[in-house]
Amino acid sequence: MSSPSSKPHPTKTLFHRNGITVTATVLTTNKNAPNENDDDNDSPVILTLHMHRHHEKNVINPTMIELLRQALDTIESCYDGHHCKSLIVTGLSPPSSTNNDPDVKQQQQQHQKQSVDKFFSNGLDLQWFTNASSSSPPLMIEQFCSQILARLLTFPMRTVAALNGHTIGAGLFIALCCDYRIMRSERGYIQWPESKLGMRLTKGFAELSKAKIDSNVVLREGVLGAKRYTPEEAVSAGIVDDAVDVGELYERAFECAVEGLPENLGLDYFDPEKFRAVKVELYTDAYRALRFGKVEDLPHSRI
Repeated sequence: MSSPSSKPHPTKTLFHRNGITVTATVLTTNKNAPNENDDDNDSPVILTLHMHRHHEKNVINPTMIELLRQALDTIESCYDGHHCKSLIVTGLSPPSSTNNDPDVKQQQQQHQKQSVDKFFSNGLDLQWFTNASSSSPPLMIEQFCSQILARLLTFPMRTVAALNGHTIGAGLFIALCCDYRIMRSERGYIQWPESKLGMRLTKGFAELSKAKIDSNVVLREGVLGAKRYTPEEAVSAGIVDDAVDVGELYERAFECAVEGLPENLGLDYFDPEKFRAVKVELYTDAYRALRFGKVEDLPHSRI
């Protein structure tokens, strides 16, 4: 298959609110220019969830959780009955133009290199925690786990995280919920900061980490030692699948999303709900801990 960016694929905005945007790119297969009815046919669709609340470094707080919930609702409900879809989650701001002219795209990539957003997510909003009443933070974490992470972990399509910068704590857990992770190569860190901050992981975060990280060495140095991983180290540790130049980050994530479309995997009888169920079966402990766990659960409690 040729590079998906080599053809003029129409992109439209499905959701845009307070720094969260969802776009849909329809992969047209004909040689003619796309028309307004392309989204009504069976063409594959690549959906992108852009987190660009960069004035807050994409931290997780009640506002962010509600916006992400609404965005996921939009993604699951769009193209209803359409099974050939993949999702990209990124901290890159949505493009201001969908112009497919090569010269224009080259200029946009150069601009992106110079002004790229530096945070995928900086984790939990510690300032909000400081000012909140004592009962609010546990409830907020439980909502984040049950409404966002458990849902994203078992999303009924391929999911790809495009990590444009620092991916810390709760931001890392969003990335771990995705099937694939591709990181910006020249800067940015990945970190479990809980030990450094004197915090517990909680059952949900712990089970998710164990489900997606298969190396005891990485869990030891990453979780217990709060190591900051460079992009190169994150690839070597198996935390991310690839690291590329920031100008190529979205394109590489897009390619990975296209590769994971059911028709490209030869999944002739693909069923989204059965696909969701398979993910629950693969990540049962993580899913149950995220979906039903409570912050007050003891560390040694059963899931």
